[in-house]
Amino acid sequence: MSSRSDNFTIKGLEKMPLQIPVELLIAQKSLGITAVMTWINMALFEQQRQPVNAALIAEAMHIGEGEVSKALACLADHGWIIDNGNEIKLCVPDLKPVEPDVELLDPMQKGFEWLVNFWTNRVGVPAPEDMQRLMFWVEQKKMSHEVIAVAIEEMCSSISNPHIGYLEGILRHWLVEGVTTYQELLDKPYLAKILHQTRLEPQINPESERKWKELFPDEFDS
Repeated sequence: MSSRSDNFTIKGLEKMPLQIPVELLIAQKSLGITAVMTWINMALFEQQRQPVNAALIAEAMHIGEGEVSKALACLADHGWIIDNGNEIKLCVPDLKPVEPDVELLDPMQKGFEWLVNFWTNRVGVPAPEDMQRLMFWVEQKKMSHEVIAVAIEEMCSSISNPHIGYLEGILRHWLVEGVTTYQELLDKPYLAKILHQTRLEPQINPESERKWKELFPDEFDS
């Protein structure tokens, strides 16, 4: 954006009192303080119905006009202003929430996320209550995710209409038998008929198994 020497009109806050949008504060790190203060000063000029140019903004902020031009370019790039030549419209862009990096999730969160995907692949999209009850077994009963996944397979091989109540019946029985980890379940193969089969490959969705092996590589080492 070229340096502003002529006056230009600012639009966008005609019916609003001067406010600082919370989104602007959230965006401070990406915009930088100069761009943020430039936006605020333009809002002030608009509120006071004063013509404004880069020199007036620079004087108000006690910075150079070149810095103002860079700030205006930054604001335009991030959607905080729309530059129409002799008119600049102030905007508050929609800030999409940042998706959490899966690598930032702790092992329990990653495992539970995988478990929900596993349930979805084998049973269907879980209801909120189903997810809460799965989380109960993970957090409160300390049942490992791979054990619950085996229980899901056991359920799917036993009934035509799998549901959380049946799964919990399996898990309660295994818990009484002292099973909370996959190794403990392997030590008592009589508890799950699917463990009598060759591994679990014929029963488990290939994509689910791949994710399982990524999350629990030690359980699949041969």
